[in-house]
Amino acid sequence: MRKVIRDPIHGYIEIDDLAIAIIDTVEMQRLRRIRQLGFSYLVYPGANHTRFEHSLGVYHLMNVLLDTLGASKEEEKELLVASLIHDVGHGPYSHVTEPLIKKFTGKSHEDIEDILFKKNAESSTKTIAEVMEEYRLDRRKITRYIKGEKTRDNDDRDFSRILNGEIDVDKMDYLVRDSYYTGVAYGVVDNIRLIQGLGFFDGSLVITEKGILPAEYLLFSRFLMYPTVYNHHTSRIAQLMFSKAIEYFIESKSEDYVWALREMDDSEINVTLRNAKGYPKEIMERINERRLFKRAIYTGINELSEGVAVQLGEENRSREIEAEISRRAGVDEKYVLLDFQGEKEVELKEGAAKVVLQGLRGRRQSVRELRSLREVSSLVSILSRAFHENYKLGVYTLEKYRVEVEKAARKILWR
Repeated sequence: MRKVIRDPIHGYIEIDDLAIAIIDTVEMQRLRRIRQLGFSYLVYPGANHTRFEHSLGVYHLMNVLLDTLGASKEEEKELLVASLIHDVGHGPYSHVTEPLIKKFTGKSHEDIEDILFKKNAESSTKTIAEVMEEYRLDRRKITRYIKGEKTRDNDDRDFSRILNGEIDVDKMDYLVRDSYYTGVAYGVVDNIRLIQGLGFFDGSLVITEKGILPAEYLLFSRFLMYPTVYNHHTSRIAQLMFSKAIEYFIESKSEDYVWALREMDDSEINVTLRNAKGYPKEIMERINERRLFKRAIYTGINELSEGVAVQLGEENRSREIEAEISRRAGVDEKYVLLDFQGEKEVELKEGAAKVVLQGLRGRRQSVRELRSLREVSSLVSILSRAFHENYKLGVYTLEKYRVEVEKAARKILWR
């Protein structure tokens, strides 16, 4: 039996019995209550789309890609399931809580082995683990697809990078979807043309010559979306406030609480913090009422001295500098947030995607050579060098402390 789901981005998405069974699991239904873009709705009111919608979009694009490339029935089934469930490991507000969860558990949202191998006796609704057992799916292979790892050596065609790689169906969906729901005009990606421009060379997924232009569009869109949407200072401030509130709450309870956090949705953590006392309750109320911290310092990381930028790239040292700013300004540490968005000389990893070029040698003998996308595209080469220039350093605090915090931060960061 096949059904169709109407999607504003891709039109009608066809789903089969296996996809329906996966979609109806406890873990997938939770994604309906996880915002795709965290606190971006505070800047772009339309940014209320969820990880559930995105997962359906990735599933659709995976179907299109597999139709183009061809795959065995077994590989196709496992790749489609991987595309559907690749985000079930996200905590509340998606990437907002990921650093905190990783700090306490060591797990990223891609580490979902516990989900795939655990049955839920407390719910009458099936779990992903139960559906996989029913359909006799290779769970270990699916987890490797989600992480972008090879499933076996010496494959004639290695499909491991089409969900999590330099150019993948995950990016193809979220760039277009995030652009649509935020209303910005930067997520212009011709996904179908890009898919048609992918192929295999020596067993690896590569971009063919006709895929270079749509790949450039994808990377240029990503380059523009970061400062405009993903790293917008307002959503960054809310994200850091929220993270600090949760960290204080966990430390007041038990570090074991973070395992429960990983299974919560946005509403559940909101209610938990609103019902808490002290700082966590105050911060949640501030976010809900959009009474956010303000910028005391906001500058490009290129404006910093080399030594300071290196130190800020180390989490422990960054925390020490944040504490030092608080002490010098005479402001409680809870009300000073240091935001370092990236390291110097960061390059677009997508620029390393391989491109296969057709050429001539000797007596017009046709040869094919493999080069990186940044080598064959001057635009991608420029983006690779310029990407880090979009990164910012921010120091945020309450409005009433802005002057003191700015003075202290300048003495420390530009000494």
